[in-house]
Amino acid sequence: MQHVVVIGAGIVGLLTAYELRRRGHRVELRSQGIAEGASFAAAGMLAPAAEIQHGQGPLWDIMRAAGELHRELAAELPGAGYRDASTLVVGRDAADLADLRALGAVQRATGAEVRELTGAALHREEGALLRGLAGGVLLERDHQVDPRRLAASVLDALGATGPSDPAPRSARSVPGAGPPVEIRRGAVTDCAGIEADAVVLAAGLGVPAIDGPHRALDLSLRPVHGDILRLRVPQSLLLPGEENLVGRTVRALVRGRPVYLVPRDDRTLVLGATSREDDLAGTSAGGVLQLLQDAAEILPAVRETELLEVTTRDRPGTPDDLPLLGPVPGAEHVIVSTGYHRHGILLAAWAAQRTADLIDAVPPDSRTAEHLHAVRPDRFTPGAAPTGAPVFEEAR
Repeated sequence: MQHVVVIGAGIVGLLTAYELRRRGHRVELRSQGIAEGASFAAAGMLAPAAEIQHGQGPLWDIMRAAGELHRELAAELPGAGYRDASTLVVGRDAADLADLRALGAVQRATGAEVRELTGAALHREEGALLRGLAGGVLLERDHQVDPRRLAASVLDALGATGPSDPAPRSARSVPGAGPPVEIRRGAVTDCAGIEADAVVLAAGLGVPAIDGPHRALDLSLRPVHGDILRLRVPQSLLLPGEENLVGRTVRALVRGRPVYLVPRDDRTLVLGATSREDDLAGTSAGGVLQLLQDAAEILPAVRETELLEVTTRDRPGTPDDLPLLGPVPGAEHVIVSTGYHRHGILLAAWAAQRTADLIDAVPPDSRTAEHLHAVRPDRFTPGAAPTGAPVFEEAR
């Protein structure tokens, strides 16, 4: 058993703590809040196929592996809000559909199951969609989770204790699991003096502000603002037997602009999301307006829903859109785990597994070694050795 301190309690930090406890370690979780940042705003699309973009080769394999790990978590955490439903991706007009088809070729090359649909077929799949859409694709393996329910389920599974949690949660009985996780609420300003076998920095954009050996690295993190809406669907809009306007995640290109609608079990829809790098401190009025207009162009009944919530959060982006995961050179007990950008929920399961493997010194297979090399946290640091070796070659 090792003593591991995880700093940051978004989905990445929570699942990392969960995996470490499951493997028998004594885990301490330190954070100002629990799943209150980007994780709170996230829609929870587990969409390794739909999220594929040109020029992100190393990320494709990682996302696909992460999606399968979430299927395992769905069996372990039955109350976490997983929905094993496919994803529709819609092209509003002919140009949008052409872009989807070009991307579909890349998706198929990665092994994704992509089925093209006509506009009429789209309407048969989801009757509330606008008639006359140009067409789209069906991605059978993409699914979803409710991040807020996931965070609550993981927190229960941690059996968290501590001064800030005077009523300990009931820890699930897991053979070989470590003791309940201790949670310490409060700002963490320095990790250099923490006495532990390993320290995991999973505090998102807050990682560079924490003093410690990782400050010698150029992490090149930047905030990418995202506005996201939650809508309630009136019962009057639904036909008998319907639970929501759509039964699966619907993504779309509307004159080149991406938009998505994610149904929840409580008759709500998550509508998102903007991706801004401007100087606005809060929500973008124009962004919210554009989201509603674009959503209404593919799902007209959106105009008749109730606006429940507008949430804006910053996501930690990197120059190459790959996360930062690995030990700090010269201080290998400190592991950086951040930079997950808009893929934080999807990649959290993969990040938890890889971080625990690093701490347990599990030798990676050749594909995992390539992934770890691609996401090493020193890759933007001038003078870092650009070797082809895995970041934990010495742990073999």
